[in-house]
Amino acid sequence: MLVVPKDCVLWSHHQPYAEAVLDDYTTVDLDQWNNRLARLRIPARVYATDADGAQIESGVGHIRRGDLEATSTRLDLGPEPTLNRLYLCAAWLRSHDGRGGLRRFPDVRDPHDTSRPFDMIARALDACERVPTLVETGAFRNWSGWPVAPGVGHALMSLYGWAIHGPGPDRPQLLDTYSAASLVRYGWMVGAGASQFSVRTYARYSNLIHRWAGQAGTKPEIVELWLNRDWQRRLGQPTLRGEPSLW
Repeated sequence: MLVVPKDCVLWSHHQPYAEAVLDDYTTVDLDQWNNRLARLRIPARVYATDADGAQIESGVGHIRRGDLEATSTRLDLGPEPTLNRLYLCAAWLRSHDGRGGLRRFPDVRDPHDTSRPFDMIARALDACERVPTLVETGAFRNWSGWPVAPGVGHALMSLYGWAIHGPGPDRPQLLDTYSAASLVRYGWMVGAGASQFSVRTYARYSNLIHRWAGQAGTKPEIVELWLNRDWQRRLGQPTLRGEPSLW
């Protein structure tokens, strides 16, 4: 059984959860997101806050990771928040310097059903809401067990799952490319990169992060953050903000 690295334990004990995780923010070009959503007729909007903390939907705004949570009251996502929350998660993930899990605009329309283009993504997001999330197999699943979700990769789906579930032993953890690679360095045996994880492999990944958090006496999100930063530190990874846009 893998044991949490001592460096992770020492680092974690100096990281306040509210600051290190919930206040982890990024700046987002809201016009770029919302204009694209409008052009594609996707019924969603991305909201953020300005420098004074007021909610905005145009210009450059700030999104905290804590804003993604279903229990957050900082942003009003309206009476039908599901797609808005998904795109809020997408905007945070794509705009974040330290996260490499989303490099394209997520077009959630079903290309094979123009009359009901959002039924498929609705089924996928419903699967995320179940407890335990994502682990069932059956109809509307792809070969690796993930719900069929047009335009939504594994990293975004895992982050959405984290956002809609509160703290607990089954809470999905963000499937981050760097964090998964760091786990392999510390002895976790897996035969594929994060983008190729099956649901079963993802469940093992998330469960290991929870187990290490228990060993370290901290939150699983802190452990995942340490894994992410440890990998980037070892590679001398530059920030990602300067990458060309693929939109």
